[in-house]
Amino acid sequence: MTQPSLRCAITCFAAGLVALSSSAALAGQGSATAGSGLYVNYCASCHGPKAKGDGPMAAALKKMPADLTTIAKRNGGKFPDYVVFRTIDGRNPVLGHGGQDMPVWGNAFLRVDAGSTIEQTRARIESLVAYLKSIQQKP
Repeated sequence: MTQPSLRCAITCFAAGLVALSSSAALAGQGSATAGSGLYVNYCASCHGPKAKGDGPMAAALKKMPADLTTIAKRNGGKFPDYVVFRTIDGRNPVLGHGGQDMPVWGNAFLRVDAGSTIEQTRARIESLVAYLKSIQQKP
């Protein structure tokens, strides 16, 4: 390997490690910041950019998507983390999300994707739950 090629390989490897450690740190904390990105990718098309149930696909659905900013309000002022987690992973089915075998987000949250660990899948869900908790309407 030539000197510039070796330097490029080392630089790319280091950049990959930084990116990997940053995403792992965010995911492991159930970060609302990481969850925000997941929300945009997997939920906003139906639930809307502000999670009010008014996404661009909402009009095409038989049942309007829920306003996700009122989860705590609908649960006596307490955000039900565990229930929301189970809803995202498919154990608490939601009519508009499709069956447990094929929710609209595919395998991203239901089970481990190829190359993902159980911990990584759980961390993605925890991050999304943290984000949803962070956007609840104040009483």
